[in-house]
Amino acid sequence: MTFVIILLIGLIILVYSLITRIDKLSGGTPADNQDRSALDAELMNQLRQTHADFENLRQVVDEKLAQVQSQNTDNQTQSQQTLTALQQTIDEKLHQMQTQSTQTLQQSHQAVTALQQTIDDKLNQIQTRNQQALDQMRQTVDEKLEATLQTRLKQTFNNLNQQLANVNKSIGEMQSLSADVANLNRTLAGTKTRGIVGEVQLGMIIDDILTTNQYEHEIPTVPNSTAHVEYAIKLPGADGQTMWLPVDSKFPLDRYQAVLDASESGDSDQMAKARKALATQVKSFANDIHTKYLQPPYTTNFGIMFLPTEGLYAEVVRDAQLIEDLRRQESVVVAGPSTIAAILNSLALGFKTLNIQQNAVHIGKTLGTIKTEFEKFDKLLQTAQKHLNNASHNLDDLMTTRTNAIERAFRAIDEIESETDD
Repeated sequence: MTFVIILLIGLIILVYSLITRIDKLSGGTPADNQDRSALDAELMNQLRQTHADFENLRQVVDEKLAQVQSQNTDNQTQSQQTLTALQQTIDEKLHQMQTQSTQTLQQSHQAVTALQQTIDDKLNQIQTRNQQALDQMRQTVDEKLEATLQTRLKQTFNNLNQQLANVNKSIGEMQSLSADVANLNRTLAGTKTRGIVGEVQLGMIIDDILTTNQYEHEIPTVPNSTAHVEYAIKLPGADGQTMWLPVDSKFPLDRYQAVLDASESGDSDQMAKARKALATQVKSFANDIHTKYLQPPYTTNFGIMFLPTEGLYAEVVRDAQLIEDLRRQESVVVAGPSTIAAILNSLALGFKTLNIQQNAVHIGKTLGTIKTEFEKFDKLLQTAQKHLNNASHNLDDLMTTRTNAIERAFRAIDEIESETDD
């Protein structure tokens, strides 16, 4: 088919060439006209030949088309047969696959059924074993629980017996303590005994806060007096003389107990009487301190009355008028255990400040000496720093000089090696 197309294209090109030549010869000389006639005749021959060739070519093409159609018919028949055979083969394969799938499903169903039966058997066995293990564990727990319960009950009874014995012992100790309390009450019933208790407590507080050279015990604070105050704090006076701060303990326990009893009973009249009696006794104690232990400039212009319990102190200071009267009329300040500790701590701080002031000159000289030594030390440090700087500079010069020399030597070696290679 391709050959026929190429032949047609060649004929067309030939005809086109002849027509072109005819056009060139038209309008020429007689000789040219003669040539044209000859060319026309040749062209006619060529056309007839071309027509004949074309007819032959058409016949060939028709034959080829008939052959192609016949071949296409044969190919179509063969393709139909092939498709029919292929369809039959596919149907057979599908039938085989369906049959195999059905068999596989049946086998899988049988396998699953067998597996389910096996799992059920295993589960039954596990349940049986678990039940047996639970029964055994329950029996063991019951036995241990019974044994533990018996042990705990026995231990509990033993503890109860021990606690009862301890209770009996505690009752005996409480009876003994009651007897001791009764003895203490009888002891504190005496004025002298109560005074000793307050004095001991005051001494312990003073000894914890002040040094032994900052106070005295049982000394007269007034010249040519035989009255000894329990404690006197040393304070600096005029012309380097010692000035005393008297501190005396008082313990009006019976009056304070009457106030407590009246408070418990709720009798307001009895409460007023008890508080008035307590205030009267406290004023009497303050007057005693003012009369026996205060005489400026040998002493301070006030003294301190120490009350041994916080409850007694709180009961006294709740009466603001009483405190004001004691301060103005008797020059006495009331203090409880916590208050006296605060006063003594303030005095101790004052003693430290005074000691620093008295030694200020010595401290100044010492600081001057330290300053001089520090200046010398600074000069030595500066000298050492100069030496270190010089040594560092010399080391840098040495490193630079030697490094340059070594580098020059290496460069010379490299040049020698280069010349040798050349």
